[in-house]
Amino acid sequence: MSKTIRITTALVLCIAVAVITFVSVSVYLREQYDTELDRQHIAYNNAVANLNKKYEDLYDISKALKILKEAQNYVDQNYLFDIDDDAVKTALSDAMYDILFADTAEGDIQDYLLNAYFSAIGDDYTLYHSKAEMEELSNSSKGRLYGIGVYVYQDPDTGYIYVNRVMPGSPAETAGLLRGDAIINVEGTPVTSESYSQCVSLVAGELGTTVKLKILRNGNELDINPVRGEVRTTAVYTEYKNDYAYITITEFSGHVAEDFSKAIDEAESKGIKGYIFDMRDNPGGNLDIICSVLDKLLPEGPIITLMDKDKNVLESYNSDADCINKPMVVLCNENTASAGELFTAALKDYQMATVIGTTTFGKGTGQNIWPLSDGSGVRITHFYYNPPFSENYHLKGITPNIIVEESEYYKNRPFLRGGDDDEQLNAAVAELDRLTKPEK
Repeated sequence: MSKTIRITTALVLCIAVAVITFVSVSVYLREQYDTELDRQHIAYNNAVANLNKKYEDLYDISKALKILKEAQNYVDQNYLFDIDDDAVKTALSDAMYDILFADTAEGDIQDYLLNAYFSAIGDDYTLYHSKAEMEELSNSSKGRLYGIGVYVYQDPDTGYIYVNRVMPGSPAETAGLLRGDAIINVEGTPVTSESYSQCVSLVAGELGTTVKLKILRNGNELDINPVRGEVRTTAVYTEYKNDYAYITITEFSGHVAEDFSKAIDEAESKGIKGYIFDMRDNPGGNLDIICSVLDKLLPEGPIITLMDKDKNVLESYNSDADCINKPMVVLCNENTASAGELFTAALKDYQMATVIGTTTFGKGTGQNIWPLSDGSGVRITHFYYNPPFSENYHLKGITPNIIVEESEYYKNRPFLRGGDDDEQLNAAVAELDRLTKPEK
């Protein structure tokens, strides 16, 4: 091979190597450039996302502060008691720190902030309701319920969901649930003390869907599958004991005024000799409803007087002359509260009923609900409500005419009430026997 060819070949090889090296370096640099570009692009997107998040947080905080101001104005104008301003300032300061810096605020910013404010007020009955809760309250006040239609409670020993009442015409009744059934499994989740709240929530769901329940009845396990639907709430239940109407009111809400009136009319048509009204565990309810119920029973005169913190009369409710002239007994316990106590106190004040049981809870204040501009709302303790003639029972309760204790076993198992072993009910029947016994 000639020297010229060898030189040319070497030159070509060198050029090839140089080209390959150049291409490799170019590819490497391009990859590095693309990687850096991607990194910067990601960093830019993250920065934008962070800025957007901060902007959204600030926007949410701004909205929440606006709603908070509305709520504070309602509290300042209407709250019955004094407020510890220092406690409120500290609570709001801590909440804002959690939201802005600690990033420990859970859930919706507005809910977190307003719940902090109302918690600082320290009144269990003065509180914030989210938009969802306000909608639920609206449905409840109209006597609408979405679910299967049962009143339940937790068994203290097993943690099971016990059925205390089954609403007439409800999906639960249609499916065959009975009072006293123990729900031990919901949608595959065993019911325990720890899972109780979760399982109660699982019973709720979309209308028209089925909820799978496993129940325990008389030692036997059964599968019952109610179809969730809209339920007409029922809180008035009537039974008959000897010649007496035994009427239980679980709360004063929904259709109670209408249903109670029907229950009284039915009892009167049967010619009963007396009434037993069961207010045990009744937590209260709507003011207009309790006044309508009492108007059915009381003679002409006062039912309730609303007073502000300066003892000024805000409003009075009175009964007409139509009344029921039969011996009556009211059953109450330490969980009889609010409107349940007013029912008890009113019949006692008019000396129309013997009160049997244990001293009541002692809630003689009332709340109003004010809607906020975004659809949420606030419930505020706004007035004292005084019974017809006696003093307000707030923080004191109502002492029965006849004290009869209920055993812890039956107290924790309300579905057993109304049976032969119900000592308080037996005392009520004995009292009516005494009151209706012909004079010699």
